[in-house]
Amino acid sequence: RYFDVAMETATASPRDTAIRIAITNRGAASAPLHVLPTLWLRNTWAWGRSGDQYPPRGEITKIGPDELVADVPGLGRYRLIAEGARTWLFTENETNRERLFGVANATPHVKDAFHDRVVHGREDAVSPEPRGTKAAAWIRLDVPAGACVTLRLRLVAEDERDASGLGDDFDTVFAARRAEADAFYAERIPAT
Repeated sequence: RYFDVAMETATASPRDTAIRIAITNRGAASAPLHVLPTLWLRNTWAWGRSGDQYPPRGEITKIGPDELVADVPGLGRYRLIAEGARTWLFTENETNRERLFGVANATPHVKDAFHDRVVHGREDAVSPEPRGTKAAAWIRLDVPAGACVTLRLRLVAEDERDASGLGDDFDTVFAARRAEADAFYAERIPAT
């Protein structure tokens, strides 16, 4: 009894990535599964340094039922769209010092909060506010035996965002990148 999880990405541009996650239940019975596609900002603000390599703290905020906006210093604003997301979890991308070193945490919501929420049921582990420096779509599935479920997401710079959620070109982007890869390898690997 296990699941196969395969993630594919296809770029529409250097700042626009379509994401597919295919989940197949290899068991003989229907089974529940929790999937948490996660977006986080690299924590360089806690290092006590400044300059181009150490941008200030950004923020990820929920702006719709299936959409986040991430303000990323030095890179701009990005949207993460997770088709069918019902629950979003938020925390800070801060080390859990209490767990690791036995000292007080700098914030009540630390980077391993999603585990504490999903596995241990601790609602107070995640932020009650729809914002933070780490966010995840908490997608709960019941996957029938032998079935494959596909999740679709898109991470795109706000100034390149298509107004129609994932975009009308989602499947076209994957088809184009697959055709390019097939052509590339066809020139290098003989059919025999």
